[in-house]
Amino acid sequence: MSLLPPELLSAIVSYASTQDILTLSHTSKALQRAAEPRLYENVVFNDAESTYFGCHAILVRGAFRAPYVKRIQVFQDPRRAVGRNNLAAAPPQFWMSFQHVLTKTVNLEYLFFHPPTMMNSWLLDHEDFRFQLREAQLRLPWDSHMVSFLQTQQKLLSLATVDAREDGPLYPLPPTALPVLEIFNGPALIVAELLGSPLKRLQMIADEETAPILPTIVADLSKIMKPLRTLSIVRLPEEFVLETFQLISAAVFAPRLRYLGVLPLPTAMREWHHLYRGLMRLTALTAVAVDVTHWEVPPIDHFQRAILLELRTYCPTLQHVVFWISSHRFHWFLRGEQWGMVRQSGQLQAQDTLWRS
Repeated sequence: MSLLPPELLSAIVSYASTQDILTLSHTSKALQRAAEPRLYENVVFNDAESTYFGCHAILVRGAFRAPYVKRIQVFQDPRRAVGRNNLAAAPPQFWMSFQHVLTKTVNLEYLFFHPPTMMNSWLLDHEDFRFQLREAQLRLPWDSHMVSFLQTQQKLLSLATVDAREDGPLYPLPPTALPVLEIFNGPALIVAELLGSPLKRLQMIADEETAPILPTIVADLSKIMKPLRTLSIVRLPEEFVLETFQLISAAVFAPRLRYLGVLPLPTAMREWHHLYRGLMRLTALTAVAVDVTHWEVPPIDHFQRAILLELRTYCPTLQHVVFWISSHRFHWFLRGEQWGMVRQSGQLQAQDTLWRS
């Protein structure tokens, strides 16, 4: 096997599955060298033990494997959160080793960092990082470390993050930061820091404190965010839905908007004409999600069908209508001339991915 040219060994590895690549790497040193770029392309750390040994494997022998790494996922598997294997108990020295890995992974493009605690944002703030991410999902607070890190990511296309600390300030992001960011998923208050980015797909999550300023945030978006194609607002209170929807339907992005949700459908049907008027302006809309959890009697299947047909009367481009009733998701879709429906239970609005399509 060692007599085969490296090009042929690499070709063999390229056709193998992940499990087969692992087996091949134990066959010979030649196949191990050919397999390692694939083995380390996507690194998953799901507990303290895998993180420790994985970091060691990447850093050993001058970190020669580090350039292979393009994707890193860090999270705590609850089934493995026992004793010292729990990432929540890891000391700062442990995370410094992971930070050292990040200084060596010059080709890193995707970072999924969901530690069980939100106390490690400092590890993102390092002057020796040379990678340029395409996507980042960071379960870390929006603080000075986060802002400092994001200012270095000039090629970032997709970002998901969480809110600032309750006892801390909201650190501003310079308008010139994240110049190519197209997708954001996170707190509504953070969206105000991203008005300088060319967002195309946006999901903002409200809470009790930020819900009253949602119309203000949407008003800012409506004036300047022309590239926007999908907009999802999670936990939008019913008392703000008509005002917010009116701003959306008159926005600069309205003629090209393809997805809109999650709208609490007013219980008073006499108010629906405001929605109908706005829907007629959304001439490219293909998907809409509505929340009817707050209805005294949530609509059953036949009533849902009647509602979606009425919505489509005013917006004939609709092909997908989603009804949310608590954690139950009813996805109606048009196939040919017929409407079909898929029902799912145990779902979360914030984790729905239709807005990203």
